[in-house]
Amino acid sequence: MPAIHTLGPRETDSYLAAQGLTDEDPLYQHFSIQLHHDFSSIYENLDNYHGDYFLVPVGYQGPAGDTWTSQHYAHWQELIIKKTWSTKTMEMLLVENTEQSNSKSVSHRTTKTLLQEFAEQNDLPVQIDYVPAKPLAADAFLSGNYQYAIFSQNAEKKLQQHHRILARFQPEMIWCLYQIKS
Repeated sequence: MPAIHTLGPRETDSYLAAQGLTDEDPLYQHFSIQLHHDFSSIYENLDNYHGDYFLVPVGYQGPAGDTWTSQHYAHWQELIIKKTWSTKTMEMLLVENTEQSNSKSVSHRTTKTLLQEFAEQNDLPVQIDYVPAKPLAADAFLSGNYQYAIFSQNAEKKLQQHHRILARFQPEMIWCLYQIKS
C-alpha cells in the first residue's frame, strides 16, 4: 500500500491535510500516512520512497534557506505533481510569557514574518530560534525559556495564567501532493 510522507507530529497542519486527503478523496483513501521530523529528511531520502507520495505546503521554508520552489526545481525529475488544493491552516497564536523578559522567541520559519511584524509594530527587539514544526514551537515556549512564540491553536489548552495571547492568525495554505517516481 502506498504511503503519503509528510511532516509530523499529528498536531501539524501537514498531518491534518494528509488525513483530510485520505478521508475525502477516494483515490487516496487506503494510503497510510508516514510522519517525518522535517521535510528536509524526506527530500534527502526520496530514493527510499519510490512509488509513494509526498505532501508538502507551498509555504515550505527549510533550515538551509531552501523553499518549496527551490526544492520543486531541484527534484523535478523525481516528483510528479498529482494534486494541489488550498485549506485554511489551523488557527495560530502569537503568545507572550509575561514572566519572561529576554526577548527570545521561538517559531517555525514559515511564521517568522508574523513574529517580525509584531516586533516591528511594537518596537521590540526579538531573537528568533527556529524549530521544524509549530508543535515544537509550542513545546519550547511552554518550557519557560521564551518570551514570545507562534504556534497552532491546538496547544492553547496548555497555556498558563502568565501566558497571554497577543494575536490570532488563520491564513490559507496551498498543498502539493507529489508522487515519487519509481
